[in-house]
Amino acid sequence: MSRGVCTNLPAACSQAAARAVLPCPDQDTRCPTCGAALLPIGDGTGAGKGAGAARWAASSLAVALALGAGWNWWPHSTPEAEQSVGAAAGMSPAALAVAQAASALESEPPGVGTPNVFALHGMDVLGPVLSGELMETFLTQEGHVEVHRSPPDPRGAVLVSARRPGGLRQDIRLAFDGGSAAPNDASLRRVSSTSGADLKDNQVLVGMDALAVIVHPGNPMDRVSLAQLRELLSGRVVDGTRLGGPAGPVRVNVRNEASDSWNLVWHQVLGDASAGADLQRHASDAALVAAVGADEHALGLVPLSAVGAAKVLAVVDSIGSVWQPTPESVATERYPLTHRLVMQMPVASSPVALRYAQFLAGPVAQTKLRSSGLASALPVLVDQTNAGPLTAGAAVKLPKDYVALTRGAQLMTGRIGFAAESADLDAVAHVDVDRLARQLKEQTAGKPVSVVVVGVANDPGGFCANRALSDRRAASVADALTAQGVQVRVVRGVGRFAPAPATGADDVARDRRVEVWVSDAAVRQPAPFKCISGTGQVAMVGGAASAP
Repeated sequence: MSRGVCTNLPAACSQAAARAVLPCPDQDTRCPTCGAALLPIGDGTGAGKGAGAARWAASSLAVALALGAGWNWWPHSTPEAEQSVGAAAGMSPAALAVAQAASALESEPPGVGTPNVFALHGMDVLGPVLSGELMETFLTQEGHVEVHRSPPDPRGAVLVSARRPGGLRQDIRLAFDGGSAAPNDASLRRVSSTSGADLKDNQVLVGMDALAVIVHPGNPMDRVSLAQLRELLSGRVVDGTRLGGPAGPVRVNVRNEASDSWNLVWHQVLGDASAGADLQRHASDAALVAAVGADEHALGLVPLSAVGAAKVLAVVDSIGSVWQPTPESVATERYPLTHRLVMQMPVASSPVALRYAQFLAGPVAQTKLRSSGLASALPVLVDQTNAGPLTAGAAVKLPKDYVALTRGAQLMTGRIGFAAESADLDAVAHVDVDRLARQLKEQTAGKPVSVVVVGVANDPGGFCANRALSDRRAASVADALTAQGVQVRVVRGVGRFAPAPATGADDVARDRRVEVWVSDAAVRQPAPFKCISGTGQVAMVGGAASAP
């Protein structure tokens, strides 16, 4: 196989496409614009000539498009080449990958009877039954026939096979290995919702979940703070009575270090602290839940979708608000241990895998995923009372204009985040706004509603600076929604919700955002806010809405 990039597009392509430099994994690569064959840029020796025919006569391993750990069988583009691709084509890596994936299966190299195989790792997030059903539904929707799922192999993997009407076979191996930690591997995995920026451009959001803190059903504990969890995870001996539980040391149960769940525990709770040596580790969520259910002194962290009959505790965040993990608080990403379920893959992923990621984010798969306990990846309207904390921390004093504008309104899920001190929408934020606009128009079609866009800023700077920054953030999102045909009634920046916590960087990142609210009442744009800085300087913040 040839490495590197393709060029030399024929005149049939558009002028812009003809100048593009595209990933060239093999001799059969075709232009995503016109379908014409591409020529690899090689060393001039002609070493790759004729490889196309020979490749499809080889064994199935020679045609494997492996995602996850098996991805290393497929030649990678260098980072420099990927940057060149995005710059030359004027597209983000994800946009380029989706454009390549849009070509029909019939345009792929012929190989009647030769299976096109790829392995999809990290499927333990969904379990063998649900993941198998989803893959069967996807292949049937793609037009395949004779769809068949094999029993699990000795390693627990499942093979889903199907055939195109023309004869090309598709074999997909679902591997239940917890995903892959390597950045260039592709897999279904859990990622923190507030780790740096929002979704990366090689990730497709397919659902929302959260880490739940569980105890024995007979344990009288009802809540635990993030600070207390950090103590327990770092190995400090804590008597249960201090947490409202039975007397005796609390025994902490977590997943093993190779799991995505442990990576989330480390990122969202431990931070820069070291893990205790006496943590009781488990190879699966089911084993962890069973261990906690058999020990009245046990406490565990496990995905909310896997808690079973265990008792789930409320979590107190770093500013004192008490949160119960509910579908609404998870979908709005307000519960402090919320995380995202994403399909993560390199740019040159298999076209079938890319289409499968889009399928998982679509309505058919979302219905199935919600039935398994995951919160929807699609934006939905939720009532404010269901998405808020059980009790708010003493330091939380919501701005008066925020309370007035959102009273009786519903919050549209789908967090639009920003980098520190920025009001610019990056490529990922534009995708999030587009998704939100489509759902907003669908769910409010024909209804006399007011759309309210509220900006929040918990960034460095004083009171006035955050007010002004939050207003610019709200205006950026309102302008983007208006361009998508959404009538925005109110645009308002409200600054900080509360003083930045001394600890808890995730809380700070969570408050660099814009919210979209929908009200049945006629909400009016408030007058500009008079802001007086610490130096006594007066500024007016907040102008007219982007739409009348």
